[in-house]
Amino acid sequence: MSIDARVARTHAAVLRSATDLLVEGGPSAVTVDAIVARSGVAKSTIYRHWDSRDDILVDVIESCAPHLDEPDGSLDFEPALRSLAAELCRILADPEWTRVFPALLTLRNHKDGVADLEQRLEERQEHAIDGVLRRGIAEGRLPADLDLDRAGAVLVGPLLFAQLTDRPSLDQALSTYVVDAFLRAHAVPGSGR
Repeated sequence: MSIDARVARTHAAVLRSATDLLVEGGPSAVTVDAIVARSGVAKSTIYRHWDSRDDILVDVIESCAPHLDEPDGSLDFEPALRSLAAELCRILADPEWTRVFPALLTLRNHKDGVADLEQRLEERQEHAIDGVLRRGIAEGRLPADLDLDRAGAVLVGPLLFAQLTDRPSLDQALSTYVVDAFLRAHAVPGSGR
């Protein structure tokens, strides 16, 4: 089913305006009146497509959120881990995500759909990370009793820190460094190839 070009333009204008307002002033700056003023889209049109401001915020975050997929199932653990870390670096370095990420953090404790969306995004990311870590366990590269939540935090934490502080650069060198450090800390001794 194709979306009418006018409807698509309206959606894009509302989401762009809401995103800009969110980034500039935080969640409290995103009101339907402010979106109307910035986008030029009539309030009645906005309410035809969204029931509330929270619904617009959910769509803003959904439209900007990265999608982390588990690496190809044919890859062994270490190449999959390196692929995952490189993809995380790419996602976290994306300018649009970098612009919206701090605002998402402020919405963390927000009620309704925004909090639900954040939980869905986290679950999607955890699925990809846990899947790769489970490969390591299955191959005997990681201990069978590995705490997946803690190990995932150790892997992703340095990349998030780099994204939040703008240093070091989110690049292949950092990705390699983080994976090498992760393997030194967690790999079963003598299991390396």
